[in-house]
Amino acid sequence: MLGRPVLVVAHISAPESPRHSDRLRRAFSSIFTQEKALSAYKFVSMMLASQTDHPSSRRDWVLFGALTFCFAFGFAVYNGIFQNFIREVLHVTPRQLGVLESLREVPGLLTAPIAGTLVAFAEPRLAGLALLVCALGIGATGMADSYWVLVGFNVWWSIGFHLWASVSPSITLALAGGREGGRHLGRMSAIGSVAVLVALGSARLFKTYLSYQTLFLIAGATIACAGVLAFLLSSRAAGGKRDPIILRREYSLYYVLTFLEGCRRQIFSTFASYVLILVYGTPVQTMLSLAFVNAALGAVAAPIVGRLVDRYGERRMLTLYYVLIACVFAGYALLRDVRWLYALFVTDSVLFSFSMGITVFLNRIVRPGELTPSLAMGTTMNHVAAVIMPALGGVLWSALDDYRIPFWIGFGVVLFSLMAVQRIALPRPSLLAAQKVHDGVS
Repeated sequence: MLGRPVLVVAHISAPESPRHSDRLRRAFSSIFTQEKALSAYKFVSMMLASQTDHPSSRRDWVLFGALTFCFAFGFAVYNGIFQNFIREVLHVTPRQLGVLESLREVPGLLTAPIAGTLVAFAEPRLAGLALLVCALGIGATGMADSYWVLVGFNVWWSIGFHLWASVSPSITLALAGGREGGRHLGRMSAIGSVAVLVALGSARLFKTYLSYQTLFLIAGATIACAGVLAFLLSSRAAGGKRDPIILRREYSLYYVLTFLEGCRRQIFSTFASYVLILVYGTPVQTMLSLAFVNAALGAVAAPIVGRLVDRYGERRMLTLYYVLIACVFAGYALLRDVRWLYALFVTDSVLFSFSMGITVFLNRIVRPGELTPSLAMGTTMNHVAAVIMPALGGVLWSALDDYRIPFWIGFGVVLFSLMAVQRIALPRPSLLAAQKVHDGVS
């Protein structure tokens, strides 16, 4: 039964007029039930339309891929050396690290109102502005000579980073035209992973010859290049007219998932590498090597995960994600062999690709024109947790003198995420059938 629609597709041109659309509907109605015909018609119409993309779309994909590479390169250089810099140069304590991370995440709370204030800017222009702000703060980080100066630089670049983080998936999905969102998000993630590979390999190679200050300047300059490229994107990269701020009850499950993801991600990203450095004395060269392995595996995993999310649905893939992440947190709290901790550190980074399912879920349920403000609101929800958890984890670590406390907190958060994700509705069989027709599955 699934073979016949493929033949129909091969003989029908793109629906450029109402008459062509009627023909396509009748063709599908002759082989499907009414409900399945409508679903298959919509799916194949989008697929055929993608074959007539305007040349400017290809130009936008090239530009967006290039700026994604530049941003990921610069941010990877920054991330690869930051923890060692604050420990070796500024001698930051666990409590100070927790406060720093919490203050740095405050701009994430303001993402929705800031994006709403800048609603007159199309997404590409907003992305360019955000990347330039981020570049300035990251480039200046190496000049910090005290803890509070470091905090100031970090809060500054965080403003731009969080705006970019909320706009980037919106641009990706706008360029995708509503088709195969998971695949396109995975492809951009893979480009970022390749950039991280190049960045970390370069940082590890030249760390002996370059100072921390020089490496931070290189990171800022590369992100600034990404900002310039963002201004060159066409209007096709914009999501159209959008409301300043969106907060809807129908998106409540998305808000809950992003809130919990913010908790668990912030705990691990703040304390996992710091445990390796402070407790086990891991040198900067080893940390860069671990990040290099993370990026290499991420470049392979992200596109595969994106296709799996499209094929099997967000609920199934996010369920698998949270089960595996729970094992990672428990392992970090229970295991004392640093080699196992290295493996868990890499595993967490690879599994992070699965979290794109949350964005794909929102894209499936969102109303037209509300994706960007809804993503911005999701970033705000995410950072309600991100502001609290690092400081709480740092205080408990210091007070109880036990680095395992933050990871047990993270384990509990993941269990709540696992329960929440079961509320995502499974895709309807008719839509899965249409997906299989597109993939040539019989």
